[in-house]
Amino acid sequence: MPASLTERTETPAHIRVTAPECFLGRQPIYDGDREIRAYELLYRRNVSDPAAWFSNGDQASAEVQLKAFLEIGLAKVSPEQPVFLNHTASLLAVDPILPPDRAVIEVLEDVPVNVETIASLARIKGLGYRIALDDFVCSDAYVPFLRLADYVKLDLRSIPAAELGAQVELLKGFRVQIVAEKVESEEEFRNARSLGCDLFQGYYLRKPEILRGRRIPANRLSALSLLVECMDPDQSAASIATVVERDAAMIYGLLRLANSAMYGRHERIQSPFHAVALLGTEQVFRWASLLVLAGYNDCPIGYLGFALQRARACEIIAQSYNLQVPLAYMMGLLSTLDAVLNAPLADILRPLPLEEPFQRAILRREGELGAVLDAVLAYEAGDFEGAAHRGIPVQRVQNAFWEAVEYSAAMMTDLKVAAHRPATS
Repeated sequence: MPASLTERTETPAHIRVTAPECFLGRQPIYDGDREIRAYELLYRRNVSDPAAWFSNGDQASAEVQLKAFLEIGLAKVSPEQPVFLNHTASLLAVDPILPPDRAVIEVLEDVPVNVETIASLARIKGLGYRIALDDFVCSDAYVPFLRLADYVKLDLRSIPAAELGAQVELLKGFRVQIVAEKVESEEEFRNARSLGCDLFQGYYLRKPEILRGRRIPANRLSALSLLVECMDPDQSAASIATVVERDAAMIYGLLRLANSAMYGRHERIQSPFHAVALLGTEQVFRWASLLVLAGYNDCPIGYLGFALQRARACEIIAQSYNLQVPLAYMMGLLSTLDAVLNAPLADILRPLPLEEPFQRAILRREGELGAVLDAVLAYEAGDFEGAAHRGIPVQRVQNAFWEAVEYSAAMMTDLKVAAHRPATS
């Protein structure tokens, strides 16, 4: 195939959607010397929200984890200090996605003390996570939680100043650090410190700040299919990767997940299968669970069908030239991401752990794989002669295109079936 290159538009304008910005509140937690020791992460819908307004606590808590680890990233959220993450009773049943050394699981005050929640906390503790109890008031009922806790947060707005000392004394019988929260004056700070509180949080010390990122879209249909696949004990990394490979946004999220989990290892990911094998099924399951709980549905069904069609066309042509077929398929999918994230494709691909020649094939149509993508893009745009500029006969591109149309329709049907298939426990 000749090396000539024709400029192509990545994705037709009628397919483009806009990936929304995402926002996250971050409030520091200080020690007695006013050094930052941790951050609490808070749900925010937009940049002007002064508080966490939401109707579904499970969804809000799941979104915070996704934003912190993937969409904004821990390197920006908190490069060194651990982060406190609010958890509902339902979310305690899902193992956290953040590494244990970076996360503190904060148990909300309305989580009931029962056999299920105690077992969930014991499991999370066994994974190496620290546990904090929010808005805590001492009582015998909470002793099982206290035995597992590493931090206890006392709300100075709910506990009369005259009773704070007694609460602190009761907690000294347990191996916990005491966090005085909602500190609103220098007097309150000094008093809490003198009574034996270890850490401090409140508007007086610093109000929450808003961090921005861009949401990684995920169609709930794809997320449900992935969750079901991960829950089947007979499924392999290859079968799980196959589900991810149906959706470019899912591939992007998986690669970001792998890159975050391997921070500092400088390892390049070759494929979704490689990413699943490195992360393990359990970590992929946690990610899929959060996607479903968060209820993301930013990626429209029409986009999925279009992306599958392009990927399959690239795959068919690559197969006829004995090229790397799996890479050709992934190349076709990833080349559509500019449509969903509404950003230059080069900026989207930059943080992904992809081999440099593969990135150049997508971005600059270099090499044999790049020629395949260039021909497919030309045919999509109605430039049938342009498809032949890379040495690929128009008839071959046309045959691949129409076979890909049928494939896309069949795959969309399979996705809908898989999303409604009961999981094997």
